[in-house]
Amino acid sequence: MKRITRRSLIASSLASILPATSQTARGIDSETLFSAIRAQAAAGPQPPQINAMPDSPNLTPENREFIRELQHRCYQYFLDAADPETGLVSDRGSRDGSAFSEHASSASCGFALASYAIAPAADLEDESTARERSRRLLRSLADLAQHHNGFLYHFIGRSDGVRRMNSEASTVDTALMLAGVMCAETTFGDDPEIKALCQRLMNRTNWRSMLGPGNLLHMGWNPETGLLPYQWDRFSELTILVLMAIGAPKHEIGPECWQAWRRDEMLTLHGEKFLSYPPLFVHQYPMAFFDFRSVQSPSGRSYWKNSITAHFAQIEFLSQLAERYPTQMGHYGDQLWGITSSDSASGYRDWGGPYQDNRYEPDRGIDGTVVPSAAAGGLAVVPDQSLATLRYQRDQFGDSIYGKYGFANAFNPATNWVSRDVIGIDTGISLLMAENLRSGNVWNAFMKHPVAQAAFARTGFSSGTV
Repeated sequence: MKRITRRSLIASSLASILPATSQTARGIDSETLFSAIRAQAAAGPQPPQINAMPDSPNLTPENREFIRELQHRCYQYFLDAADPETGLVSDRGSRDGSAFSEHASSASCGFALASYAIAPAADLEDESTARERSRRLLRSLADLAQHHNGFLYHFIGRSDGVRRMNSEASTVDTALMLAGVMCAETTFGDDPEIKALCQRLMNRTNWRSMLGPGNLLHMGWNPETGLLPYQWDRFSELTILVLMAIGAPKHEIGPECWQAWRRDEMLTLHGEKFLSYPPLFVHQYPMAFFDFRSVQSPSGRSYWKNSITAHFAQIEFLSQLAERYPTQMGHYGDQLWGITSSDSASGYRDWGGPYQDNRYEPDRGIDGTVVPSAAAGGLAVVPDQSLATLRYQRDQFGDSIYGKYGFANAFNPATNWVSRDVIGIDTGISLLMAENLRSGNVWNAFMKHPVAQAAFARTGFSSGTV
């Protein structure tokens, strides 16, 4: 698979305007750094776009057709689940589109904004319509949705933006919302109102207000008890959160916060060590926005390679479960794999795998459920394996799991249970990673934003290949 260099987006965009090293960028004040980035972008020429891998053998005509069909179905969710007045997007909806949750989620809104941003280039919708959808949603996020210091509540009313379900003002869900805002700004930012709304949302988010002991961010805040006691203290989806907080234009946290969280949850796959967290979404959500493919962290770690290894480790883990528990899980294997946080017959489950080296047991209640978004979220990471299982799932199970909005959230071939719903964030990651495989357009939109560039510069990421 061809790797596209990132020097044009990091070295050229930053080193050329900040002539020393990343250490210079880490020490410079926000106003100077952002002014330099924007001035360089305005002066041109614009950095070349990041592309998909056109010579990849997985992008056959049949696979391209499948990707396009999946994208159109997933995109339909962000049309139907959006409130016609506010544009706020339901957290979940029925597979047939007959009902949607009254509560929206801030993360679903972020995935919606990113989806609208790629829609014109992906031929999902015309530019003017996608622009107006973005405007409507941005207005509601800026003026209607309840927040604390810029942090949106995890769940808000779809029609009124009011806090729902006693949820917290969430740091990670706000980060995912803002990732969509960044895509909207770089795509539709020639529109003065859209640009102003995007910058309002970015600038009002007070990351420092969520910073606790040890340079760790708290997971959230609620009006009943204040800051949640839980912090982002070890490897997880926090990579997108911490990087965006470091790269923020206002109220940013220091680059030392990147080194503050623990990296001791390591597993090994065939002699290759990788940072582990069992649900696969952890290895996908940050990768959908930040282009980690050709950069390495200050310690020399490739988070892209880490993600690839985590996917292969799960496929092997599930294959071993199939051998050990053939009645309940014999369907797992190269053709049928993928578990991540999802619905199940017994409720919502935070599951994944593996959990420990050389342990092949159904931890956290793994019961044979398959979660299509676990593979779809890996489309740009492990394309061959993801395409193979997704096409198998569609062809083998047909309309029982594959419908108006793409795949059902989860299903269990051993029991014939199928989730009645789709979930916005899982439908969203499927759409965005399909587009990154097809064109790289999510990476294009996100990485053009000064926050993304500042995040890598301040933290000390440098060019490197997998």
